[in-house]
Amino acid sequence: MKISTRISIIFSLVSSLILILFGITIYLLESFHQERDFQERLKARVEITENFFLEKDSFSPSEYEKIRTQFLHILPEETEEVIAIRKGITPEFKHTYSKEIKNEILNNPSFSFRANEIQGESKFFKIKGKYHLIIVTAKDEVGIQNLSFLMSQIIILTIIGLPLILIISFFITKKSLLPLSKKIQHANNISASNLDQRLKVINPNDEIGKLATAFNKLLDRLEIAFKSQKSFISNASHEIRNPLTAIIGEAEVTLSKARNPNEYQEALNAILEEAESLNSTVTNLLQLSKVTANEEGVEYTEFKFDDFLSKIKDSYSYLNPNNLLQFNIERGDFLIKGNKNLLQTAIVNLLDNACKYSSNKEVQVNLTHHNNYLLLTILDHGIGIPKQDLLKIKEPFYRASNVIEKKGSGIGLALSDKIISLHNGALIIQSQENIGTETSVKIPII
Repeated sequence: MKISTRISIIFSLVSSLILILFGITIYLLESFHQERDFQERLKARVEITENFFLEKDSFSPSEYEKIRTQFLHILPEETEEVIAIRKGITPEFKHTYSKEIKNEILNNPSFSFRANEIQGESKFFKIKGKYHLIIVTAKDEVGIQNLSFLMSQIIILTIIGLPLILIISFFITKKSLLPLSKKIQHANNISASNLDQRLKVINPNDEIGKLATAFNKLLDRLEIAFKSQKSFISNASHEIRNPLTAIIGEAEVTLSKARNPNEYQEALNAILEEAESLNSTVTNLLQLSKVTANEEGVEYTEFKFDDFLSKIKDSYSYLNPNNLLQFNIERGDFLIKGNKNLLQTAIVNLLDNACKYSSNKEVQVNLTHHNNYLLLTILDHGIGIPKQDLLKIKEPFYRASNVIEKKGSGIGLALSDKIISLHNGALIIQSQENIGTETSVKIPII
């Protein structure tokens, strides 16, 4: 069932229920009002009857009967009776009343009662030391007719109103959700070939506008991811194809004729160098893919970063014995929570870049405290990064324009940035071409 249909049905049911309850409430209130109004009239009749009874000795029988006929018998089916109350004797009622009503009449100074459509009022009064009971009953025919008319009008209006509410609710719901239907139709037409299209936002403050804005932001992220994927595939294939082409070419040239041992050794060294480059590229690619796809599955432990950095120094010295890294570690507590393997990959990549692009000149590595963070600064005096490349240098496979001829895949810096971000840290790069580069790593301390 469509949302518009469901909303229309719910709205119709709620509106119909309110209409019915409203009609019932009006009927009950009017019925209660008419009953109280008629009861007040009966009380007035009791007072008049009492006064006439008290003053009847002032009139002749014919005058009393004439006045009584003119002023008392004006209510429909009205009856009245005055009963003398004698101690120890059960009074005899002229008219028939139920046992419960008789008990209430005899036990209360005044009592209002109702039996079906007949309403009554009773009252005790005292004349010359004797008690009398006045009972007046009548039928409110006008009120009953008015209530009957009111009920018929409520039923007619309800019968007319229910389908009218249903039709109006369907119309309003369909018109209200029409912009959403158009946006759904537009969204269904967006595919990989036209990811640049966006939904039109008419009112950004209503729910449909907010939904369209959120969807457009989603499309922005998808478009960026899609372009990155295409760029990644293109660059990855290029970075993998080049070493493979060099390896195949070197092998074909070497096998094209018989050669002396020195030539074979040179060829194998060239093949080994390209294979190592290919292996490094594939390793970084797999690690970047793994980190990106499994961010929630990374395991973290607590360890001291200064001790960890000393081990990285020894490990990197084995990989690059000619490095001139100068480590300066500030005293203090550098306890962090992180993944050692990932952080080692990130730091080694940064150290290797500093040494490689400064031709193994001296590189300053400083570890200090900065507020609640550790600050690892790597300062080299190499070729630097051109200003126009700084903003894109962290993108996968992006390489600065002045390092095209040097070996590299353009993945290491992107991988390091991703790993440091996983540790709630930041990688900051400042550089000037032909002067050097300062790379800073900030990671929160426990």
